[in-house]
Amino acid sequence: MNLLKEQAPAEADNFRSTVIVAVEAAARTHRAVPTPTLADMIRKITAALDAA
Repeated sequence: MNLLKEQAPAEADNFRSTVIVAVEAAARTHRAVPTPTLADMIRKITAALDAA
């Protein structure tokens, strides 16, 4: 994310959004509502993307 932010800031936002959409879509394929473990993993992935 840091490299992407430096070289193409608009693409960094696009990449973050794409990853979040993919993770949330994968969570929905298993159940209508993600399990607590899966919801926690989604939060961790989002936090990691935001921290970079």
